[in-house]
Amino acid sequence: MDPNSLLFLDNRIYVPSAGNLYTCVLQYNHDHIFARHFDQNKTLELVCYSYSWPSLCADVQQFCKSCVTCMQSKLQHHKPYISVKQLPIPERPWNSISMDFIEKLPSSFRFDTILVIVSWLTKQAIFISAHDTIMSADLAHLFVLYVFSKHGIPFHITSDKNLEFVSNFF
Repeated sequence: MDPNSLLFLDNRIYVPSAGNLYTCVLQYNHDHIFARHFDQNKTLELVCYSYSWPSLCADVQQFCKSCVTCMQSKLQHHKPYISVKQLPIPERPWNSISMDFIEKLPSSFRFDTILVIVSWLTKQAIFISAHDTIMSADLAHLFVLYVFSKHGIPFHITSDKNLEFVSNFF
């Protein structure tokens, strides 16, 4: 104890867990006009220089992660988002479909891939066994056999395959 009735631990002020004292100390060292919203490490360094309490490191980390100002001014380390085009609303069943492959499955009768074709309106699905080396000509043959012959030509097809594969398919 010092003459001002402050409790010291290792020459640092020990902050008791009473009220919101932890938050006040963190705000003063992180949000202060001269502190400029330092990152977690710098804030921890500033707080540890003068203060001590049992969960200090975890509290600093939590406080810095929840700081709205820091999150808004943080640099983005990813590519910019692209605008997403809304898919058309289908007018009839099998007018808009999606095609996708479930790949790298255990071999069954020499097939290791499943082609999934889904109608967007009815959510009906067709599951077709295929090979992982399927070419666009083979896909076109399966499409004519399982979709075109039963439901006609769809107005819109969504696929996650690359443009070269899809253009060869059409």
